[in-house]
Amino acid sequence: MPFLSSRAMGAPFPAVPTGRDALVLSLAFLAAYLAIDWLTFIHPRPSLNITPWNPPAGLYMALLLWTGARGVPMVYATLLLADLVVRGHPASIPSLLLANLVIVAGYGAAAHVLRHRAAINPALDRVRDVGWFVGVTFLSAAVVAPAFVGVFILDGALAAAELPMLAFQYWLGDVIGIAMVTPFVLLLYRPGKTPAWSVPETPSPAQTAAIAAALLLVFLPIGDGRFNLFYVLFLPLVWVAVSHGLPGAVMAALVIQSGLIAGLQAIGFPLHTVIYYQTLMLALAITALFLGALVSERRAVEIQLRDHQAELAHIARLAVTGEMASALAHELNQPLLASISYARAAQRILEGSDTPPRAQDLIDKAVIQAERAGEVIRGLRTFLRKGTLQLAPEPAAGIVRETLTLARADASYNRVHLHVDMAEPLPPVLCDRIQIEQVLLNLVHNSIEAIVSADSPVRDVIIRVRSTPPGGLTFGVEDTGPGVAADMIDRLYSPFATTKPAGMGLGLPICRSIVERHGGRLWLDRTSAHGSIFQVFLPAARLDVGPSHERTQ
Repeated sequence: MPFLSSRAMGAPFPAVPTGRDALVLSLAFLAAYLAIDWLTFIHPRPSLNITPWNPPAGLYMALLLWTGARGVPMVYATLLLADLVVRGHPASIPSLLLANLVIVAGYGAAAHVLRHRAAINPALDRVRDVGWFVGVTFLSAAVVAPAFVGVFILDGALAAAELPMLAFQYWLGDVIGIAMVTPFVLLLYRPGKTPAWSVPETPSPAQTAAIAAALLLVFLPIGDGRFNLFYVLFLPLVWVAVSHGLPGAVMAALVIQSGLIAGLQAIGFPLHTVIYYQTLMLALAITALFLGALVSERRAVEIQLRDHQAELAHIARLAVTGEMASALAHELNQPLLASISYARAAQRILEGSDTPPRAQDLIDKAVIQAERAGEVIRGLRTFLRKGTLQLAPEPAAGIVRETLTLARADASYNRVHLHVDMAEPLPPVLCDRIQIEQVLLNLVHNSIEAIVSADSPVRDVIIRVRSTPPGGLTFGVEDTGPGVAADMIDRLYSPFATTKPAGMGLGLPICRSIVERHGGRLWLDRTSAHGSIFQVFLPAARLDVGPSHERTQ
């Protein structure tokens, strides 16, 4: 799998909403937080915000990720209001103020790290982003939980002996709420995008039925009645994650968690049982996030690879057209010039005779049309051969890696082994990356075809990259095929010269044209009955070269 930059997979969080957007977001957050906090406030210890299922934590984590430090006052005010409205002022005012300050400080710092240090993508469609999200939020919760409980112990509302258990219960409720709700909300609302609201991909009816069946099995009184079949919940979750990636996995995990809590509440299980199975649910949530992100990231890589291959194919078609136009111009110019010469000679022969003026006029028109045809062909050749190169410093390792990625399927099918030999460190090469990858890919494909056609017992293709003083890099493509036929060596770069039954003889001429436009050189370094080596020399990027510039040929 090729490595992708952060820009390839998505963008960091957009600019902080302002004005009307900020007001709408704040009001929506306030309403949603109070409603969800009231619905999900279960098993309090005592009537404080210490519960093994705390989805509102996922709401304020999402808001802090969207708004950064600007959202801290809104979160703080909402937390205080919820304590008063939902829990009825369960502790002293100073302890409530301090405890909620601990929450916004801890999770505000986590949001800052995720936004600015890790620069995660809000879609969480990379394993890297999920790793950062889980690691930072879970660690922040581990800091917030004992501090939050400790405030009420110092206030006298809780006994000091309860600190470990209550801190774990608080941490468990927060991390499950964040792991379940924050990704869902981030996918549901995307500030700066059009449309801003988008329902994440939902499981299919069959998958929904599988989730319902798994939840039913969990609550069947089998054995000692302690949910011996909890592990079956992983089966529909894996199915949904593989089918729909992260959005589907997030939806499935949220549905499973909601169904589990509803079942536990309906049956009336005690708090210690809820905590035990919420711990198992945490493992399920982490599995959903990482598996869904892995599937989404792989899909993005496949899409990028397909786009890359399509771009290579497009450039190849243009190059083939240009070379064909060049060859046609060369071949047709001769008969066109001959036709013009014959027509002029006929005019001279007919001069002075009783040739009708109409005949002279027709001959003149024939000459004009022949000259026009020549101009059209030469213009087409000029248009297709000249263009703009998008030059930029590119790492040799990245060029070789992408080339091998594109060639690997062909090599695997033909049982050819691809190898790389690079002498690090190597300077970056100044090139149009797509075109140079096309050159190397063509050379590798030629080597594979030569090995297959000769059924060589040793089936290896090696790309060697070396720094070539002064100021250049050399890419060598070596194979263990039968070598280049002696009668082809002098015609390798002539258009339409080929030994392949279905070949057009344009591959090497195109490659040499591309390399020469880069100021480089392509040549056959060595050939024998045991294989061939083609070398491509390209100038290295100078230190004073900017990130990208154009060269017109």
